[in-house]
Amino acid sequence: MARIHVRLLFIIGVAFLQAPLFAAGLVKQSIDTTDAMATLDNFDRGFYTPQVLHLKPSGGKPIEKPYAKLLHLRAEISEFSSHAWLGIDSASGDTIRGKDQDLTEDALNVLQQTFDNIRKDNGHAIVRICYDPWYNGRSNVTPDHEWVLKHVKQLAPVLSKNTDIIVALEMGMHGAYGEMHSDTNITYDRIAEATNLMLRNTPPELKILTRTGNYSAKVLGFDNWGVDFNIDGEKFKEIAKAKGDTMYRVGMFNDGYLGTQYDYGTWGADCATSICREEGVAWLEKYGINTPYGGEALTTADNYQVINTPEFLAYEGFRTHTSYLNIQWNNKLIESWKKTPFTQKDFDYDPARVDSLSGFKYINDHLGYRFVLRESWLSDTVGSDGILRAKLRIQNVGFGNLTREVMASLEIHIGYLKPRDGANAIDLFSYNVPLPDSIDFRNVHSRKIEIKGADTVMTFDGNNEIVIERKIDGYEGSMSAYLKICGDVHCSERIHFANKVKIPDEGVYIGSFVVDNSVKSSAIPRALPGAAQKKNAPFVQRERNSVIIRDGEKRYRANGVKQ
Repeated sequence: MARIHVRLLFIIGVAFLQAPLFAAGLVKQSIDTTDAMATLDNFDRGFYTPQVLHLKPSGGKPIEKPYAKLLHLRAEISEFSSHAWLGIDSASGDTIRGKDQDLTEDALNVLQQTFDNIRKDNGHAIVRICYDPWYNGRSNVTPDHEWVLKHVKQLAPVLSKNTDIIVALEMGMHGAYGEMHSDTNITYDRIAEATNLMLRNTPPELKILTRTGNYSAKVLGFDNWGVDFNIDGEKFKEIAKAKGDTMYRVGMFNDGYLGTQYDYGTWGADCATSICREEGVAWLEKYGINTPYGGEALTTADNYQVINTPEFLAYEGFRTHTSYLNIQWNNKLIESWKKTPFTQKDFDYDPARVDSLSGFKYINDHLGYRFVLRESWLSDTVGSDGILRAKLRIQNVGFGNLTREVMASLEIHIGYLKPRDGANAIDLFSYNVPLPDSIDFRNVHSRKIEIKGADTVMTFDGNNEIVIERKIDGYEGSMSAYLKICGDVHCSERIHFANKVKIPDEGVYIGSFVVDNSVKSSAIPRALPGAAQKKNAPFVQRERNSVIIRDGEKRYRANGVKQ
């Protein structure tokens, strides 16, 4: 039937709460609250595919067709560095190198055209820019520092224009692969100066990542990071207060992820002179809560501790908020994940539910955010005051959180309608009502893990509640409601919930209600019985020395394992 979009007057009050709150006169809806364990095509997270863009003084050729919806855009500007070795002249045998020069308008236009094509394809990109020709791993390609700074300032306007599709900027610019190694022009001071210049010349929406915790620490103003880079220390708190929001904007990418207990030198072995794994992970856990983190997972080097398992990620991935990985590298490790069963239970992800739950599927489904509607309460009847009330409880079971602002709305489907003026009933239609900016799904946080000495306390911050009050000025009748979360006004980038879909593309079903203006609002029960609240509210209890999460008839251990 035809769909008509109607503009309605409404009043909405929304709050994210940590403890259960029951609005007046709500009825618990009969909905499927389990994770269907489907792999979701949500943007801004997941396994990425790399693709190289070679920029030339004459412009070059833009990427016309991105390889994937989540692209690792490896733009290289080797022809703008006199240190970059481009090839050998076939006639003279002379070495061909780039030239120290400003980025041309043609080159920047090709970069912009590539972003436009990614946008047209409804894609997103993790961006890295460096001087390594075709990303072949050549050393000593970075130009003199003054040219790096010039190029940063010239790139910043293009990057700023495309923050809607840029997941993060991996601050390459230096070294082989743009990974800040294998180059004599690299110093901590130079990387910090270039990164801070990019921070100052781009908007706060652009998250900027360096290659190691040491580099990020230097960018943020730490010098003695082996001593001072401790989130509970006084020096750290002093710098964090001075930096403000920048502390949450600077992150890290990890192309040695899980290869050793040091991630191939990403974390230090000498904690007195560099940032070791626990200090770095604690930093990412707190300050990277809405900042992308990921990179390339590797096979284990000889004689090192094996940590590149799905089970280890099912612990540390929640702390680092891991949101993206390379699908192509390391291909041997990726294939091993596909062949290896996931052995532990993690809430609905129970190997007993499926014939074969692979480690790859578990990781693939949990990179970034993963929303599950766990509970929905709606007004059974909207009476004479015309106000619809709702309370939703949503869990984020993914490793990470949303890293960008999105829009939320209610999609109301109306069944048999009786117009107020007494006219004949009309056909089914639906309308969309935007929810206010006070709803911020970046605050629907995932699992929280606390390290207290030798004890690890793992809790699940899943009681994210949204309370809605909305005045409906329109028709009477039976209605059903859906929650939609979108990345743009056209909802071309809709976030899929992990619940089973009732009507495709309409968001997650939250329940049904009736509008009847003949019912006085004062006659509608204003509160749920206390017993009903206790029965249906999720809560945490201690049994001897164990923490148990109770959710109705379900019981979970603190690590998410269902009892």
